[in-house]
Amino acid sequence: MKRLLVIMFLLGTATATSAAFDHKGWGWQRPIPVGRNSGFVRLSIPPEVFDQSQPTLDDLRVLDSSNGLVPHVVHWGRDRVIRQMEWLPARLLNETFLPETFSRVTIDFAEMVEKNRIKVDLSGENYRRRVLLEGSNDSKTWEVVAEDLWLFHVGIQGQNFRVDTLKFPQNNFRYMRLTAYNMSDDPRRITIQSVKGAFYRTESEKELVVVPVKSINTSFDKKRNQSIFELDLGFRNLPVVIMECEISTPYFYRAYELRGRNQATEKVRRKTESGWKTVEQKVPWKTVHSGVLYRTRYQKKISASLQLEGLNAPYRYLQLRVYNGDNPPLQLNRVAIFRRDTSLVFQAHPGQTYVLIGGNPKARPADYDLAKAVRGVDEFTLPVVHPGESAILEPAEEMIPWSERHSAVILIVLILAVGVTLGFILKNLRGLPAKKQE
Repeated sequence: MKRLLVIMFLLGTATATSAAFDHKGWGWQRPIPVGRNSGFVRLSIPPEVFDQSQPTLDDLRVLDSSNGLVPHVVHWGRDRVIRQMEWLPARLLNETFLPETFSRVTIDFAEMVEKNRIKVDLSGENYRRRVLLEGSNDSKTWEVVAEDLWLFHVGIQGQNFRVDTLKFPQNNFRYMRLTAYNMSDDPRRITIQSVKGAFYRTESEKELVVVPVKSINTSFDKKRNQSIFELDLGFRNLPVVIMECEISTPYFYRAYELRGRNQATEKVRRKTESGWKTVEQKVPWKTVHSGVLYRTRYQKKISASLQLEGLNAPYRYLQLRVYNGDNPPLQLNRVAIFRRDTSLVFQAHPGQTYVLIGGNPKARPADYDLAKAVRGVDEFTLPVVHPGESAILEPAEEMIPWSERHSAVILIVLILAVGVTLGFILKNLRGLPAKKQE
């Protein structure tokens, strides 16, 4: 704690001598009311700031009352409670099968190692297969680890959608035995082509914020038999990481594709025969994620996967396209969206006032020593402050190309140049007969 206080004092001394900041190119500023807080504070980033900034927040700056830069660190809230370790290679032994019933293989991890995930590559396409997992340390006596797990593959229009990772309780068995059961439409034999293991360790709680959905529109593509759900979140650049779907259709498994964009249309300048014109065009969707949504039942147990996790979707508009195949449209009742709880950490000093400035599309990320000098400063438990109302800064005049601003001068110069050239040519042509007579 003493070392931290010393570092804070040194940082405070350094920031007091910062140079004046040039506002040119920045679009807006917001006051930061720190109250009586002194020391590091956490500035919450609301949706309005995301909407007015770069998606990466690289254009954000904190200024003090003397118009000097104040070092800061952006903290992107954790979107998951687990941390993925390196995938563990595994050797496959004793592969057997019972025709039209199941295929089985022993997975050897070479030693007793902790794991709670395996990734499985099966033969075939367009399948839905139930899986049993067992564990052993001597490959003779087996205990059930998990049952009624599911693997999926859906191939539509040249695209492949998979659920190929199985989750199960943590164990350190050296051997695991995987049994994949044939479904009624499967071939005589299933081949288990490869298996990899991994251990996901619990790190800390998620830091997520619910994003209200402003509107959701449902449409149907009859030609491709796709259900299309378009969501408007109200603000651009929101760091969306999770989508949860509430679906009333009883049992199903459908491939999906999630797309995003920040605006429906955009204005671009195009050169035409009569000069430069501004035209409006549609903004194309960008693919964010794809996979399989499912709810399936075996005997009395129901398994489901209705959540899209690990997204990187900094968009205002999201489009979920569900591939129905020959099935009736999927009935989506509700969607819940979650984003990272993002904040900006900086050091406040008594007697100083602060503003947050941003809105510069050309700004590069700030390069401060704060994150390295005070390790983990963005993870500290700190007082939380909130930015005030946005004030628009005077925009810089849009610089019209020099050729457009001086088109008349260019035209006169071209006419003069052509005239001089023609005069020179005529003069030389008149002199040609006289030279021949001589």
